[in-house]
Amino acid sequence: MKVIAVMTPKGGVGKTTTSNALTYILGQEMGARVLLVDADPQGDSSTSFGIEDEQGLTNLLENHITAGGRYSTRDVIRHTKYSNVDIIPANGYLTCTATNLSNVNDSGQIFRFKTALEEIFEDYDYCVCDCGRLLDVVIINILVTTDLLIAPVKPGGFEVSALENLNKQLATIRTYNHNVEVKILLNMARNTLAFKGMETWVKQRSGLGYFSTNIKQSTVIEQATLKKLPLPEHAKKADVTASYRKIVEEIVREVG
Repeated sequence: MKVIAVMTPKGGVGKTTTSNALTYILGQEMGARVLLVDADPQGDSSTSFGIEDEQGLTNLLENHITAGGRYSTRDVIRHTKYSNVDIIPANGYLTCTATNLSNVNDSGQIFRFKTALEEIFEDYDYCVCDCGRLLDVVIINILVTTDLLIAPVKPGGFEVSALENLNKQLATIRTYNHNVEVKILLNMARNTLAFKGMETWVKQRSGLGYFSTNIKQSTVIEQATLKKLPLPEHAKKADVTASYRKIVEEIVREVG
């Protein structure tokens, strides 16, 4: 199983749309076995895949049997209506989980997610993690397990600062996860000077990898969000969906 995290320390850059699109295409369209992990307290990925107000990731991190609790990893996994797609859901309590874990006097707390995944390592081909924007203990648990970190960004000066901060934070993550690879996904692309400047910075100065395909700004993304559906289900033939399929092709070549 390859672990893919979608994370940028900035809100409104398309992390959930990206996570859900990748999951849907890999599982529903390509037939890969996919586990989606909702690691955002907003729980939007859970809602998009038909699971409401369940604290699966909380139970996994706080009460897994390896941490003295009563849940196995399989206990917190929910099947979805989509072929080959399961999910570990989350809700607002995940914010409390981050606080609770940070108060645990145990250096092994950042490896709880990795330990729990070992139970189902052969059950799935991919684990896609929709991360919140804060680099808290929950997200550190995800990143020390990750093979590929996808960092969506959109045009704007604050995104540059967010990526610079992410690069610094990754230096610590790489202490525990030497093999994590990072690729920037240019999102909400438009033919503007702001976007061209961002593209130049990413390719020439960021020091990070990047996808060859950009995701253009599209109203169908907003429509899918309003309908609480994965983008490829809402707009199978849209250009932006075709772009996400190209992203998936790059991922498969990258991580296998």
